[in-house]
Amino acid sequence: MAQFTLPKNSKITEGKTWPKPPGSNRLSEFRIYRWNPDDGANPRIDTYYVDRDDCGPMVLDGLIWIKNKVDPTLTFRRSCREGICGSCAMNIDGTNTLACTKGMDEVNAGQVKIYPLPHMPVVKDLIPDLTRFYAQHASIEPWLKTTTARPEKEWRQSKEDREKLDGLYECILCACCSTSCPS
Repeated sequence: MAQFTLPKNSKITEGKTWPKPPGSNRLSEFRIYRWNPDDGANPRIDTYYVDRDDCGPMVLDGLIWIKNKVDPTLTFRRSCREGICGSCAMNIDGTNTLACTKGMDEVNAGQVKIYPLPHMPVVKDLIPDLTRFYAQHASIEPWLKTTTARPEKEWRQSKEDREKLDGLYECILCACCSTSCPS
């Protein structure tokens, strides 16, 4: 029989359950993966309750609400809040997606389960190490190149040149789907 040795601190444990906000009528339960490389402890799942009447509708809104009102130690990335940059890519309800485009109402069973992206090493909590992603991205050189001389002021784009890009720029190669694109 084969025996496997898991790396140190690989067993996820039950973490802290934070109190429900007083006077809240609509709550969403967030179960969030937490891991701090500096404390030497196993990863854990902390439970939070988000007041839906005091928060926006997206999962990212819930995470920001938790960080601002409950637990300032919660660590995650965010930037544009528009589904463009991919900073808030994480595994929500078993699917790799962007927290800014995933509505809390879209989550099964009303319990929002949030983990870091599974195909990347974790830096802390929900933050993946993007070193490999950026190296892969640079290796394919996904930008426009020209062989013409540099203009005095700016590169001009014709309508025809612009039309050649239609349908090709929508995927911005965010970290969310660096292994497979859901769209």
